[in-house]
Amino acid sequence: MATFEYKALNTTGATKKGTLDGDSSRHVRQLLRDKGLIPLEVNSMEVKKSDILRSQWLKPKIQTADLTLLTRQLYTLLEAGMPLTQSLKAVSEQSENKVVQKFLTQVYGKVIEGHSLAQAMYICDFQVSEEFVATIRAGEESGHLEQVLSRLADSIEQQAKLNKKLKAALIYPAIMVVMSISIVFFLMIFVVPKVVTVFDNMDHELPPLTKAMLSASEFMQTNWLLIVLTFIILWVIYKILMKKDNWKLKKDTLLLSIPVLGKFLVFASSARWARTLGVLLSSGVAVTDALKISSEVMTLLPLKNKILAMGEQVREGKRLQDAMKVAGFFPALLLNLVQTGEGSGKLDVMLLKGASHYESEVESSASTLVSLIEPIMILVMGGVVMTIVLAIMLPIFEMNQMV
Repeated sequence: MATFEYKALNTTGATKKGTLDGDSSRHVRQLLRDKGLIPLEVNSMEVKKSDILRSQWLKPKIQTADLTLLTRQLYTLLEAGMPLTQSLKAVSEQSENKVVQKFLTQVYGKVIEGHSLAQAMYICDFQVSEEFVATIRAGEESGHLEQVLSRLADSIEQQAKLNKKLKAALIYPAIMVVMSISIVFFLMIFVVPKVVTVFDNMDHELPPLTKAMLSASEFMQTNWLLIVLTFIILWVIYKILMKKDNWKLKKDTLLLSIPVLGKFLVFASSARWARTLGVLLSSGVAVTDALKISSEVMTLLPLKNKILAMGEQVREGKRLQDAMKVAGFFPALLLNLVQTGEGSGKLDVMLLKGASHYESEVESSASTLVSLIEPIMILVMGGVVMTIVLAIMLPIFEMNQMV
């Protein structure tokens, strides 16, 4: 199914705008008529979505802390009985953050024009995660927007804490990589040429390792700009290729096949998915819709495809636990929790418990990964420096032997 943007007239003659999922524009028009609306325009959002994604990097991003706060404030005002438009205006006026003010002002304007809250957030000039927008859309379509907002803020906050811990764990390895590359470049461009000039007047032929190091040093001195540009071009090519599903699928499959890293990625993805699905189900969203929305949090394409396949299986009547077993990547404890939840009617509670457990597992796995990466990087860096030192020292050893 695809998403279509529509403009229609209601029974009072007022214009209504929004989005609707359907197999085709004709199908969406029929769905609108079934709701008592007269369709005026029905357009696929695929083209518009591509336009938005192309300019996504130009848009200012709403920070997680601000998104959590405005979500809580919206929930409080809506629960108190205030209409959505007034709630948006009130939160905008009391916000001290200029970016958030502009964001909410734009969203307020779009909602006044007839767009839904999710659609207004999607088309505004600010970056908001697709997962967040999809969850809001599910809350609106299911009639449980207030409940979704109340749980969404907690979910965003929890995932932000996990991401912060993961980034903190990876800071040291990242610094080591940058420092290692910088040291090698410094040695090759500035140190090696000056040291080996001592051997220029030697009649004895330089060792092969020293010759190779001198050639590499000379190349880096004369072509350093070309090297930098090559790295930039390769990075741009990589980013372009990663926008194509077939290349992204290959890259993600490779990452998942790496023993320790693969387990870490599965745990992290399972934790995000379980928390998102638990939030949606506890807010009254149907399982099939919740599975489709929760697939948005799966950044690894092989896992995302399996979640979408699970949605089709559940739609056909299969239990969630059976669909998860067919997917074949979920940890055993999460499968047991889902089985218990389906049996007791507390699936959302069990999913959230599983999410909390695997978030803790991800933290410990991150520490394990870092402890493995550090010695490997030290060995690699030591090997490179030792090679450079040997290239410098070998001619000296040979001079001593000649003397």
